[in-house]
Amino acid sequence: MNGKTISLAGNRGGKTLLLFWNPGCGFCALMLDDLRKWEANASPGAPRLIVVSSGTPEENRAMNLRSPVVLDTDFQVGSAFGANGTPTALLLDADGTVISEVAAGAQAVLALAEFKQDEG
Repeated sequence: MNGKTISLAGNRGGKTLLLFWNPGCGFCALMLDDLRKWEANASPGAPRLIVVSSGTPEENRAMNLRSPVVLDTDFQVGSAFGANGTPTALLLDADGTVISEVAAGAQAVLALAEFKQDEG
């Protein structure tokens, strides 16, 4: 959101939950409180979170998430990973390899967020 490009390669070393998001999505809004609680109380070994979001920087800052939020205003990144809506997520291993199917919907995304480092 600060105009810099980030690389997934720079986030290797542990599992990463890549969450595709839209601040204007009603389903995303319904899970925002649960997502904030998960961020604040993630269990040891839980994957780190990177939010790939559409919307404006202001809309995304207003969510008050602790995790990095990167903008993908035309959903190119989501489409490249096979996500076709929001909220959806997938899990990457420590090397950046996709190790899950795309999880769609709040319940599936939050279940994937609880994936432990030693699983899989």
